[in-house]
Amino acid sequence: MLKIQHVLPFLLLTGCAVRQPFPATWRLAGRTLMPPGVAADLAQRTFTTPIPGRSRCPESDAIAVQPRRSRLTVTVRRDALVAQPRGWLTTWTEQAESEGCIAPGQGAVLAARIVESIALPSGADLRLLRVDGMPNYVEIGAGNRLQVISPILRAGASPQALEYEAGKVSGEGNSLAVELKSSPPDLIGFETAWYDLRPKTAGRGFTIVAASAETSIKGKVENQPAPARNYFQPLAEMGFYRLFYKADQSEVLAAAGTRAALPTDPETCDRPGGPLCLAIPRGVGVNPYLVVSVNGSPVAMAIGADLRGLIRTLRQSADKVLPTLEITRLWAGKPVALEFDRSQPDVLSLVLTGNEQIRW
Repeated sequence: MLKIQHVLPFLLLTGCAVRQPFPATWRLAGRTLMPPGVAADLAQRTFTTPIPGRSRCPESDAIAVQPRRSRLTVTVRRDALVAQPRGWLTTWTEQAESEGCIAPGQGAVLAARIVESIALPSGADLRLLRVDGMPNYVEIGAGNRLQVISPILRAGASPQALEYEAGKVSGEGNSLAVELKSSPPDLIGFETAWYDLRPKTAGRGFTIVAASAETSIKGKVENQPAPARNYFQPLAEMGFYRLFYKADQSEVLAAAGTRAALPTDPETCDRPGGPLCLAIPRGVGVNPYLVVSVNGSPVAMAIGADLRGLIRTLRQSADKVLPTLEITRLWAGKPVALEFDRSQPDVLSLVLTGNEQIRW
């Protein structure tokens, strides 16, 4: 006779053999990025999160949210989510926040949790969260650094020395190349300053903080304690920012207390109750970057860059990097290792989001 104490261990062992848990790491297969514990072919996932919910959320084919007391039950449909346009998830969570579906200040938290909940193509999370790629502006926020390049003029030079004269114009269709000429005798060098976007200690959004500066005058490079002029100081505490590129080669930084209040057209700036805008002087260049950690040091990369581009920027070769390459990405606010096949080049196409820690 088979006794019950003999049957139970058999059942437990067979249960373990049938269903093995997925690893508690990120995994990359081809261009598909899988979060911890999630299969690549999972088309829909429902999870709960301790974000307080208050009322019905906006209707969407990609996401369904049900408030339950002090928590939210969220269903994510992968194919519908991937089909959404750039920045859609940030816009959707902000609408949910403004309509009272989720508690104030929790929109970005929910958006991050959604893109970490199901397998997505590499770069899809960045595309869904960032309202970039528009013809005339880029959003500035988490994971960004700003590079500001300013001309240095000889003592006594007139500000008109920064004015540019249009030279040869060429191109056709949507492409136009214009040669610009300045006054060489007045321009003696330039300053390069870096600014960090740091989360505000109180309230939502970010503060723009000067991080470093250096000057280059007649080939001599020197570190400086601070930029000669902090162009962002008047708006540094506003919280949310959008950088506009104008047709006349100038730039405008718009700032507001909420992301929803940022303009889509700089012509609407500085109206009563609206966002504030700062015109960047002509001749000064403001360039946004993403920041990743490489061997413990921050490295600024163009938004949308991949690992292959990072390796090239650091003048390394992929065949020497891959054997010892280690990558961690944030998941639920904590760094989690990324598994990948070192014998394949798939990882080189990994789109960087700014929350990676990379070592080799």
